[in-house]
Amino acid sequence: MTVSDRANIPVNPYVVGRPLTGASAALFVGREDVFAWLAENLAAGGPPNALLLYGERRIGKTSTLYQLVEGERGRPLRTGLGRRLLPAYVDLQRLAGCRTDEWLRRLARDIYRQVAQQRPTRAMPRGRAGDDSAYAAFDRALDHLETHLPAGDLILLAIDELEQMRAGIDAGLLDEAVAPFLRSQVQHRARLAVVFSGSYGLLDATWQPLIDLTARYELRPLDFAATATLIRAPLAGELTFDEAAVERIWRQTGGRPFAIQSICHRLVSLRHRQRRRDPIGAEDVQAAIDEAAVEPHGLGRLLPGGAAAGASL
Repeated sequence: MTVSDRANIPVNPYVVGRPLTGASAALFVGREDVFAWLAENLAAGGPPNALLLYGERRIGKTSTLYQLVEGERGRPLRTGLGRRLLPAYVDLQRLAGCRTDEWLRRLARDIYRQVAQQRPTRAMPRGRAGDDSAYAAFDRALDHLETHLPAGDLILLAIDELEQMRAGIDAGLLDEAVAPFLRSQVQHRARLAVVFSGSYGLLDATWQPLIDLTARYELRPLDFAATATLIRAPLAGELTFDEAAVERIWRQTGGRPFAIQSICHRLVSLRHRQRRRDPIGAEDVQAAIDEAAVEPHGLGRLLPGGAAAGASL
């Protein structure tokens, strides 16, 4: 392939396996219903409802949280409700393996650092040496943030992968008391808006004391219109998908964003190797699905009915 050939090949814009942040946030489509629900709950006067966003894995929960705390879709919620929401995003997977003291202190530091960047305050307050439990340190950090918030403003805390807390308790790393402590923070801090995110497992009885405090919303697959936008928009004017190709991807993925982007990424990669720029058709989609089907632990296991199902469409 010549330098000229490479220059004419569009960059592969589809994202596989990472949440949509930064430049890739432009790939976030649809979800109007979710943001209407978020606005309904976060715009209300008085203490906000705690919220739970749940659904199957790789359905887009983390990307939705990123849009809420830093993306364009969440900007009207953060700044246009008559009060500002100062966001902090925490992925509890990053705290996996931590014991209680470190877990609580790191969680408090993450929240404090992110909120303080938006509303400068003095350094995170410290307790007296040798007389400072992690629970007290966490309370002191949030007390200080709340005290220095402008009137009406709230901290918007998005906690992703909530199941990791129970995993730490079950592994003997975290105290059982961590769960009721977090429940107390959610229940009694009037200037803290909390959005939890995780899988269907959060609906189990084990989580009931905490999850019973929340209003809940199940994140579902994209509809056909949003799926078509996700397929076509990233390469508009450079590489096209015909109607049959869009329909095949829609039926094969059931509107699941990870599977859509994985197939589209593979299709563009195939076009690169073939040095072709003609429209992508249904037969190309099937070729990409068949290629993925033979890979161990590949895309096929994440598609409804398995990758081979596409052969009968």
